[in-house]
Amino acid sequence: MTEQEIRNLQPGPDMDILLEVELFGKVRGGVGRLGLVGDGRYYSYPRQLSRTWEGMGLVVEELRKHYRVDLLLEKDTNYCSITDYDDTIEAGSDISAPHAVAMAALLALLALRGGASG
Repeated sequence: MTEQEIRNLQPGPDMDILLEVELFGKVRGGVGRLGLVGDGRYYSYPRQLSRTWEGMGLVVEELRKHYRVDLLLEKDTNYCSITDYDDTIEAGSDISAPHAVAMAALLALLALRGGASG
């Protein structure tokens, strides 16, 4: 997935599945299990990581194991920046706080894997 594709993602199941797989190491469901994630044996629907404050907390907690995470939450503007030594990845604007955190997380993971960063 490219940087622009990540920036175009809306909060919802597609973004939640990407976070479950890329950040939390889950696997996508097999045949007949589209939209599910799990450990290879048990599957469930993805948590609402890009849509709820609880989900945002889980993402921030996981990111903070490896990176510095800064949040700027205001009435009409939400930003999240993730710093890994030399690089800082930012996402946000007039989107929800959970969406900003989810987007920044996916952009940071893309940059760490050699993709473009924004």
